[in-house]
Amino acid sequence: VFNYAQGSHNVFKVNGTDFLQCSKPLVGAPLTTGSDEIPLKTTGRKWYICGVSGHCASGQKLVITVSDGSAAPAPTPVSPSTGAASGSIINAGAAAVMVVVGVLGMFMF
Repeated sequence: VFNYAQGSHNVFKVNGTDFLQCSKPLVGAPLTTGSDEIPLKTTGRKWYICGVSGHCASGQKLVITVSDGSAAPAPTPVSPSTGAASGSIINAGAAAVMVVVGVLGMFMF
């Protein structure tokens, strides 16, 4: 569902090229109700833009990839690194905190 202030925006279904170029399609009317429901019944990519001047170029566009509904395999868990680099980052962070505390202490007393 595209929810927006009616009259301030609209929704055009476009192809990939029009999406990239923020071009309204030559054929087809915009959706303008302010609560536009679009059923995603087929697989593949779906591209939508706001056709109000400048809105798409400002980022008011959306691409949706509809999958076939089969579950994707769960990602393999990654074990945390125990290398020296992670310890160095923690030590550097603690040192920075100590410097800030020391500087603040000089101004307080």
